[in-house]
Amino acid sequence: MNSAIPTVDLGAWPTASDQERQATATALDLALRETGMFLLKGHGVPLDAMTELRSQGREFFALPREAKEPFAIGAPYESGWLEMHPGGGVGVPREAGEEPVAAPDLHESFYAGPSYRSGDEAIDRYCYPRNRWPDAVLPGLRRATEAYTAHMERVARGVNALFAEVLGLPEDFFTRRAGHATWTQNVSWYPSLATVGAVASGQLRNGPHTDLGAFTILSRQQGVGGLQAWNEADGWFAPPYDPEALVVNLGDLMELWTNGRWRALRHRVLAPSPSAPHEELLSLVFFFESDPDTLIEPLAPPVGGDSAFEPVVSRRSVLEKLGVLPDATASFS
Repeated sequence: MNSAIPTVDLGAWPTASDQERQATATALDLALRETGMFLLKGHGVPLDAMTELRSQGREFFALPREAKEPFAIGAPYESGWLEMHPGGGVGVPREAGEEPVAAPDLHESFYAGPSYRSGDEAIDRYCYPRNRWPDAVLPGLRRATEAYTAHMERVARGVNALFAEVLGLPEDFFTRRAGHATWTQNVSWYPSLATVGAVASGQLRNGPHTDLGAFTILSRQQGVGGLQAWNEADGWFAPPYDPEALVVNLGDLMELWTNGRWRALRHRVLAPSPSAPHEELLSLVFFFESDPDTLIEPLAPPVGGDSAFEPVVSRRSVLEKLGVLPDATASFS
């Protein structure tokens, strides 16, 4: 199965030979058609930046609840702390039509976004909400997040250029629609079985879902209760792990944009396992969209697929899937 999830060297891509680029493009296109994910090396993100953000994230999650509560998220589009409820887990959107699980997911997260401000209060509220940093108790979290996300924005530009070339589009097709893209950096802590005490029937660290944006760049840790991906041929499987590679997952917007040629990755994170009762994992998850007012029009064949999707406005599509109906004054609609 691992051979179906290719590794792309982003640093080598610009100077690769025509033959090498064609081989990479063919393997990548197949993986994105069948599963919706690949590994990314040559990304230039320092290991120190990943390590420091993980360290700061762990310090934040270890704080007592009363220290974290001022940063609790009150709406799905806000930045801040997403709590794991005392009974275990947080409520997150699941796949359309899926029956809700009585016991919610076993993780808690801290979310941050761009510091960009448009000057329009309605747009900024829904697209660029102000970050809320625990500077008084943990000033390093802000520094580590901002350092890491600067790399993520750079890598996202490279991924967008790569996607355009694989599809045979102008290199700036996606990047020129992402000058002030909406994005979210999520630091997610998956606690150990020893910490949560017990796991209910059907309960997972993160239930089956697809991401809502264009693509996600993930720095993951391997674990017994770790990431699984899904495709028709293999069902659920553990994707390959490379400590030097990032994982790129396609989201709903890119599936729509390619008119079904490429698919959003269906994935989940398994529950903590009795075979590794002290295993805890911490993921760095960068959800990338596009400029909020981008009209995403499905690409026609042969570049796109034949799914006959309808156009959507980028940010409005994401917010509506979160159950949010933005103010009529928000001009990105």
